[in-house]
Amino acid sequence: MDSIFDRLKNLREAHNYKQNFVANYLEISQQSYSRYENGKRELPIHFLPALAKLYGVSVDYILGLSMNSQDLESLSQKTYAGKTLKSIVDDLSALNNDNLISVIKYIEFLKSTQNSK
Repeated sequence: MDSIFDRLKNLREAHNYKQNFVANYLEISQQSYSRYENGKRELPIHFLPALAKLYGVSVDYILGLSMNSQDLESLSQKTYAGKTLKSIVDDLSALNNDNLISVIKYIEFLKSTQNSK
């Protein structure tokens, strides 16, 4: 499991940000941010919400409590074929049990054919 320091560095690099950019965002020096990212100093907890917002992830993801880098709010705002995740879940909830089982089986089928390509 990645440490908080690894996650901070990986997130920064994945977004092609320099340490100086993140430091300016947090209103601290680049040297201070470097110490947090390299584990030489403990990251103050009050920076976590700002970092989560900057990277579009949850605080739980930064802390290593979640393996999913997307928080529920950002997932619920995305659209898939013109529908939000919430409306898709609402549609699924409206199905009877037999139809829901059919949808689940179809999803599993699609996943298996996608993985074999």
